Amino acid sequence: MLDLVTIPFSHYCEKARWALDRAGLAYRERRYLPGLHVWAARRALEGTGAGRADAHSSRFSTPILLGAGAPLADSSDIARFADPSLFDDPQAARLDGHYGEALGPHTRRVAYWFCLEEPAMLFALAKKNAPVPQALALRLAFPLLAGRLREGMKIDRAGYERSLDVTRRVADEAAALLADGRRYLVGDRFSAADLALASMLMPVVMPPPEHCGAVLPQPEALSEAPRALAREMRAHPAGAFAMRMFAEERWRR
Repeated sequence: MLDLVTIPFSHYCEKARWALDRAGLAYRERRYLPGLHVWAARRALEGTGAGRADAHSSRFSTPILLGAGAPLADSSDIARFADPSLFDDPQAARLDGHYGEALGPHTRRVAYWFCLEEPAMLFALAKKNAPVPQALALRLAFPLLAGRLREGMKIDRAGYERSLDVTRRVADEAAALLADGRRYLVGDRFSAADLALASMLMPVVMPPPEHCGAVLPQPEALSEAPRALAREMRAHPAGAFAMRMFAEERWRR
């Protein structure tokens, strides 16, 4: 049995879940909330040399897949393990890397900005996506966790605004590819490019629970600023494409 260590509402973790589900691979998801996941990640990676830090994440980030030989600690590596054919087209592989690097960190920063400004949103995410003891621990640890998240991910007003600009720019790039009416970003079938774009836009389009592996708040339940952004991104051609991928491809095998 495969074990997948996740932060359940992480878009990188959703990308890994989606690939495993699509391939029909049985796995057990071990869900941890932000901050609490570090203990699980350290335990999973201890002595393996797996995992790597970069400009946006520590070595002990999720997702981590166990039981597939050496631990896999990157969402693209997990997707490639689940279904190598997703990466058959070199352009699909290139776009997968591009969206993971150029888009993913920025939609994550935007989402955490809203959650740290409105902790009730984070507490609701915790309650709906993780075990009750963890949700309670998150509430107690929130003042410390908030400070570490702000420092580690550079979550401040300037960072939020910069990431929002980048999100819109990368979405515009994807929209330009889709402008000719193509059904998928690359070729005539679902690929790593589609998986990556849809997953990396998840924090700002917020697909409904039936189309996603996590329970995310829907726009009508949000305050004005995140609601307006979710509606804007859902109406954007790239966001509409992501919503269609979640609706049509998320549970397809």
